[in-house]
Amino acid sequence: MIKLYALFLCLILFSTSSLFGQEIPKKWKFAFQLDNRFSSIREKEVTVFGIKVGFQYKKLTRFGVGSSFIVNPVYFDYFNKRVKAQETNKISFWYFSVFNDWIIFKNKKWECFATEQIGFGKPNFTKEINNDIVSDVNVDLFVNELSGQVNYKVVKGIGLGTGIGYRNLLNKKSPLNATFDAPIFIAKIIIYPETFFNN
Repeated sequence: MIKLYALFLCLILFSTSSLFGQEIPKKWKFAFQLDNRFSSIREKEVTVFGIKVGFQYKKLTRFGVGSSFIVNPVYFDYFNKRVKAQETNKISFWYFSVFNDWIIFKNKKWECFATEQIGFGKPNFTKEINNDIVSDVNVDLFVNELSGQVNYKVVKGIGLGTGIGYRNLLNKKSPLNATFDAPIFIAKIIIYPETFFNN
């Protein structure tokens, strides 16, 4: 009888250890991306550098917050006939945003999704006449970006992404729509934090 109890106890312990040894799929995962977009302002090419941090729920959606800014400010030179002087306008731009990715397809290597990013931005306009700053204007803008993107896991823990989309302003009364409404081209590095945390 004691041998039977011992055998029964061993079977329970073995079953329990096998169950805990199995990987249980997690519903939530931490997500981190370095997000570069190539776009234009007044037909001049600009590079927008961004960071996104958030969470992914199963293979359905990913959401979080981000921050972006123009790496290379844009300069416009023109002759002002009213004051009869050469003028330079400098435009720089940054914004904070919330984003949501709708995951369309996902396997171990590839991921296709549509994403929307809505942000609050602060473009800064600096006006110079003959190298003297005569005005420095800040305005509030609400930015919306829609895009389709593809991610590819290159090696364990690191991936690359690309995509195409469009940026437009939500506050349509702004006179700056013609300046900031433009196509965007996306190139990014993806870090999969769970890979490093599990090691």
